[in-house]
Amino acid sequence: MSYELFVDVTRNGVVESRHFGAAVVSNYNGHVLESWGTIDQLIFPRSALKPMQAIQLVESGASVSYALNDAELSMACSSHQGEQIHQDLVASWLTRLGLTVDHLACGPVLPEHTESAHQLLASGQKGCRIHHNCSGKHCGFLTTALHLNMSLDDYHHLEHPLQQLSLETLSDLADCDLTQYPIGIDGCGLPAPTMPLRQLGHAMARFANPVDLSDLRAQAIYRLHKAITNEPLYIAGHGTMVSELNEVTKGAVLAKTGAEGIVTAAIPDRGLGIAIKIADGSARARSVALLAILDHLDVLSDEHKDKLQAYICPPVINSSGLKVGEIRPAASWL
Repeated sequence: MSYELFVDVTRNGVVESRHFGAAVVSNYNGHVLESWGTIDQLIFPRSALKPMQAIQLVESGASVSYALNDAELSMACSSHQGEQIHQDLVASWLTRLGLTVDHLACGPVLPEHTESAHQLLASGQKGCRIHHNCSGKHCGFLTTALHLNMSLDDYHHLEHPLQQLSLETLSDLADCDLTQYPIGIDGCGLPAPTMPLRQLGHAMARFANPVDLSDLRAQAIYRLHKAITNEPLYIAGHGTMVSELNEVTKGAVLAKTGAEGIVTAAIPDRGLGIAIKIADGSARARSVALLAILDHLDVLSDEHKDKLQAYICPPVINSSGLKVGEIRPAASWL
């Protein structure tokens, strides 16, 4: 297993820390256009799989049956921050399903959005399952289970037919049988499949351009493209690279992060998929690496880069609010 130097963290112009990673750029035919580091290593894609796991929500007919709108479909793909808009949407979605917060298998947490967490604590409340960054995904699974008349109590277990259906869908996009690889348990309680980084890039490329998938699956994917593009704030939130990149590019790039240094992007117009794993699991390095690769591929216009500068080369800020360094692509890379 090998990694390449992707990102430098500097202080007063001196490199203080470095982040290494592996990455792949694939087309929808599975051809690797560029790669860095070992791309055949097994990785946990974690939440980067959410847009692909939402396919069954649309493909099954559940989204039409329950009249899900763009915001709800975007939330089904999300790792949201638990802002008020996210809390309200999950609460109303559950109500429409005739369910309660107790039906969510994810555990109770405080919102990741600092201001929302402070407001919650100041009001004397505690974190709950709605605040979990995966609650939208769980609502999507519950909606599909209801539509297909599947049991709800154990919908998060690997043996449940809903999770088996999810694995089949992911295997189709990745063009490999994911049941041959180890499967862990994610932070929200759902199964966490592994796959080679190469296959994650291929899956994202097929999500970008599903031309060789079934018509039903392709139409479901295009519906998710539309939802994420129209409601980018619901896939992550204010001040996040994912929401801002998806919004600024107007869906020309559809990005999604995963825990432990994972980030992916689909580029629909070019049928490309990008998958990145930062070796040390750093969240601060993955966005810098993704935007560097997008720039390398000439995906970003000057206007895009101007609007995304805070993520292309983020400043290191001290407790007094002063810029004391920066996080930047390594000079030797790309």
